[in-house]
Amino acid sequence: MMRGMPRTADANAVLREKTRERVLQAAVRLFSRHGFDGSSVRALAQEADIAVGLLYSHFESKEAVLSALMQSSMLDVAHTLEAADREPSARGFVTVLLTSAVEMMDAHRDLWRLSHGLRHQPEVLARLKLPLEHFLGATHQRLSQALAARAVPESDIEARVLFAMVEGISQQYLQHDGGYPVAEVIRAAARRWPATPSRKRKADSS
Repeated sequence: MMRGMPRTADANAVLREKTRERVLQAAVRLFSRHGFDGSSVRALAQEADIAVGLLYSHFESKEAVLSALMQSSMLDVAHTLEAADREPSARGFVTVLLTSAVEMMDAHRDLWRLSHGLRHQPEVLARLKLPLEHFLGATHQRLSQALAARAVPESDIEARVLFAMVEGISQQYLQHDGGYPVAEVIRAAARRWPATPSRKRKADSS
């Protein structure tokens, strides 16, 4: 009987990435149903329909799986900020920021529900060894700098207001599977900031 041709390095890399993504998707489902502490590595392997040994070849622990999920959500936030920063006015920046955040949550709703829930479980977050405080501080700084570049007074305080708005709208949107007037809420929230680009932003974009 002829054996199949051995897989190439590229094929192995693709297979590993598919298996890794399979584990991450299974983790979102399992952690959402049973909580992180209520989920075992064996249960996670069963949810992903792979052997426990194969799971360990990709992640050293379930904490490593959760860390990968949180890093994915942090990357989503970075992409949202990049999209918003193309807008010259403060109002445009806020509108795109909030709209992109909602679109991001639509694409990964279960992940973001899990992420929001974990913020109330500091004992779990402490085990992940992620620089979350640094990330939150850096995000606030980016918001403050973006508003300052658009000539918004007291940009540090305004950045804190904006951060609270993003958090509040996100949580309300996630709690309602339908019927939440998110477009109207975003427009109302964005009216707090000026719609006219600052002279500096006009010069930078010209």
